[in-house]
Amino acid sequence: MENNSFVVTVQNTDYLVKPGSAMPRLYEVFCGAAYHQIGKTDAGLWVYVETPAFVQNMPLQEIGEVIDEHFGSTSEDAD
Repeated sequence: MENNSFVVTVQNTDYLVKPGSAMPRLYEVFCGAAYHQIGKTDAGLWVYVETPAFVQNMPLQEIGEVIDEHFGSTSEDAD
């Protein structure tokens, strides 16, 4: 997995995405002062792992789709 940060623009808002842990595969997402840690379930849905209370309003699935495209995969890598 790459360790470089990249910017995702969804609905005219920029989100800085930084790969977090590799196992489980998690990503840190920053938007302004807000910080979220997200991951992908085995069913392929993007979910919040860590987020400030009452701030879960970012377009999570759309950001996850761009992350998938960035890393060239729409599913978790096989072991």
